[in-house]
Amino acid sequence: MKILVKTIGFIGDNLFATSVAKKLKEKYGNECVVHFQISILTPFELICNNPFIDKVFLLDEETKNYDKTYQLHPIHRRETPTEQFQKMCEIEDISYDYQVYTNTTIDELISKRFSEYRQAGYKTIAVQQNWEEKSFLFTEEEYNRGIDVPNLGYGGKRRNINFIVNSIDKVNNVILIPVGKSNGYNQLSSDISSVSEFTLTASIIKNCDYFIGSEGGLSNLAAGVGTKTIITGDFVHQLYGWNGVIEKNEEPKLGPKYYFDDVAHVTLNPYITDEEVVNQIITLINNRD
Repeated sequence: MKILVKTIGFIGDNLFATSVAKKLKEKYGNECVVHFQISILTPFELICNNPFIDKVFLLDEETKNYDKTYQLHPIHRRETPTEQFQKMCEIEDISYDYQVYTNTTIDELISKRFSEYRQAGYKTIAVQQNWEEKSFLFTEEEYNRGIDVPNLGYGGKRRNINFIVNSIDKVNNVILIPVGKSNGYNQLSSDISSVSEFTLTASIIKNCDYFIGSEGGLSNLAAGVGTKTIITGDFVHQLYGWNGVIEKNEEPKLGPKYYFDDVAHVTLNPYITDEEVVNQIITLINNRD
């Protein structure tokens, strides 16, 4: 049995899609061959590391001579992406989690580098660099009113991420480590250098105690490598909540808490102020093992 899975979307979608590989091996036996044709270059090496995927290539390569081909399709947010992708691949034993397989050599190098922080009693916090552009600041009343300011959301403004990060940075027992691209970066413009950079980023996040930021490729990467996440809930709520501008859902199933143990992963209330974000993140970091 030779199977091709053709992915869609951005980084997170491709990471979610890898959840089908192990399921296909379980369904058809380990002797079946599973190939992935991925839609974006950046996570290429990490997907190649998946022991249940036998070959990975990009969308512009010709594919033929497969016993089964599964073309994944755009998803809605009423169910988790992993659940939907597995259903598209005729998987019956559905699960919500997924695993990102890192480069173990880089893991060891980063671990040695971070050992001095651990020995000194610091907690290492990976901070999403483009957090601001994936944030909105609105009150519950503004969200209910639903007047969307272009690029700024229902509150007409973004969170002050510099204030949030600088406030957390003042805590004595934390080391903040910026990860990912800065505001304005387009995933679709990635080149070959983005592959090794993303692989390195995965190992850095894996060696951190926490990831903080918003829902997206980096938070999905963090959860997939087993790092606890704390994300602000306004981005998903603005786009996909009950009054979302893209899709309306009572409870959009996006964010690590839906894919894994929600004790390990937290989504903050979308209506809280920047000061409350700071206080809640500090409290969570200091009160959790």
